[in-house]
Amino acid sequence: MTPDTRTKRRAEPRYARLKQIESMDVDEKYSHIWWLGIGYEYPWDFSVAGALAFANSVAPPHMAALLVRTGEITDNTQRRMEHFGLIAMQMVRHGFKDDRGKAAVRQMNRIHKNAVKHISDENQQWSISNEEYLFVLATSMLGPVRWVDRYAWRPTSRQEKVAAYLHIKEQGELMGLKDIPGSYEEMARFHDDYVEAHFVYSPEAAKLWRALEPTVVEPMVGQVPERWRPAARRLARAGMPALLGPHMRRAFGVREPSRLLCLAVDAALKARSAYVRRQPPRTEAAYPDPLPTPSFPKGDYRIEDLGPAHTTGARTTGAHAAGAHTGE
Repeated sequence: MTPDTRTKRRAEPRYARLKQIESMDVDEKYSHIWWLGIGYEYPWDFSVAGALAFANSVAPPHMAALLVRTGEITDNTQRRMEHFGLIAMQMVRHGFKDDRGKAAVRQMNRIHKNAVKHISDENQQWSISNEEYLFVLATSMLGPVRWVDRYAWRPTSRQEKVAAYLHIKEQGELMGLKDIPGSYEEMARFHDDYVEAHFVYSPEAAKLWRALEPTVVEPMVGQVPERWRPAARRLARAGMPALLGPHMRRAFGVREPSRLLCLAVDAALKARSAYVRRQPPRTEAAYPDPLPTPSFPKGDYRIEDLGPAHTTGARTTGAHAAGAHTGE
């Protein structure tokens, strides 16, 4: 047996799930394929990239102004991101042919509807346009896929990209969206054209980023031993400008990173991917079901419990207790 053959045989188990994915009927199993990537193949990458994608989705000036007005992200950040994560997890884990996935979309639609209704008044009627919804949908897919292709232990396959698109397309249909782009590539072009047309600096976007930056940092350092985590947080924050795309830095007012910082961040992430590539594949999903959170440590939530307080009827606290705890 040659050294190359031995290396290939050692590597085969690491790529066994990719082989499984490639053998699946993407037209039927697209949601499950998307989940296998998120839950098994590169969960750390998806958690970091998903947080960045969420930040990207709120950066356009109109969306940023709406969300600052609601107060959910800026004043109630932990609860807002926990609940968003739980709703999103139901969609990706179960897909939309399952009642749990459908219920998650219904709750998300309810939250969106109530958010704009709650903050509208006789002086201004707020709304979220079909194009804005499509942009949020596109970035929730493209952000993780593009991150994985650049930084994960292996890039996504064509099968995985098609699966991601079909899953997101079905979500858009259940949201009642119109003119959904017809393929992964068309969705990517729509996203990039929207960014080019709409991403400019706004003080509201900068305020949102100050609230959201820790939600990107924490998944980055979550696997670091506790005693080293404070230093890891400082390093993650220092490297953040290199992780944000130019359009996000522009929208949030973040300084341009030096070439040295970009090279250092890129090298660190690629070193991590090389290490992960040599580890055995996961045999259990990275996220338990139900998923525990600080608000629901036993995972004992109902989907109807998730969302802003004005949507669920939960009691509010703090500066916005009079009724401003709203948001998407």
